[in-house]
Amino acid sequence: MKRISILLITIALISATVSCNGTPAPYHLTISSSTGGSVITPGEGTFAYDEETVVDLVAQADEGYHFVNWSGDVGTISDTDSAVTSIIVDTDLSITANFQCIPMIAAGLFHTVGLKSDGTVV
Repeated sequence: MKRISILLITIALISATVSCNGTPAPYHLTISSSTGGSVITPGEGTFAYDEETVVDLVAQADEGYHFVNWSGDVGTISDTDSAVTSIIVDTDLSITANFQCIPMIAAGLFHTVGLKSDGTVV
């Protein structure tokens, strides 16, 4: 009985040591977007990933907008100018998908209307 007790205590101590030292804490990737679109993969918010995880990123523009770039902690993003790319999570990161209004012009017989890239109408 003593041997079994000692064995169980030893196993418990080894398990506690491995879980404290063997598994690194996850890193957090915080994703947001500017007006004019959203991040559809993996979504927006804060996500936990193991170190060196490759995360796919997909940003989608709303009607009348286009994707511009990714900003923030972009050092490990494959292509900061592409709406479809990936990022390697190697520390806590925060990134933003940026969108811009598409300038447009409409004209008729007695009018001309323009939409500037900042969203104002002239």
